[in-house]
Amino acid sequence: MSGAFLDTSGWFAALSPKEARHKAALSAYRGLIERRVPLVTTNLVVTEMQILISRFRGAAEGVRFLDSLYQDPSHEVVFVDRDLERGAVDRWLRRFTDQHLSLADAVSFEVMRARRLRQALALDAHFELAGFELLP
Repeated sequence: MSGAFLDTSGWFAALSPKEARHKAALSAYRGLIERRVPLVTTNLVVTEMQILISRFRGAAEGVRFLDSLYQDPSHEVVFVDRDLERGAVDRWLRRFTDQHLSLADAVSFEVMRARRLRQALALDAHFELAGFELLP
């Protein structure tokens, strides 16, 4: 496997015991880590994760999450530039105008497409709609 994408929905469920799908998401996340699958996400997803963790566990935990993430070489954060964002809008948002996709989702799909990633740790069915496989 060339890697897997970390979406907010699956990643937060993996890290949050109170989430309904926590056990399945955590098992999938640990499995990726144990198999040393390269994990890819975007700074947009990181932003969503930090605010959720801060909201539910406090600001200090949000900062600890960021510190841990940026020290972990198995997690790559792709920073969104203008070209990536435009590609996401043109390829995904324009294609799925009948859906309520966020720009963060569209950028995630574009990163996955560009990197030839097939799997995403995600609970968001839009990933399947875009042609990707959900984990768990």
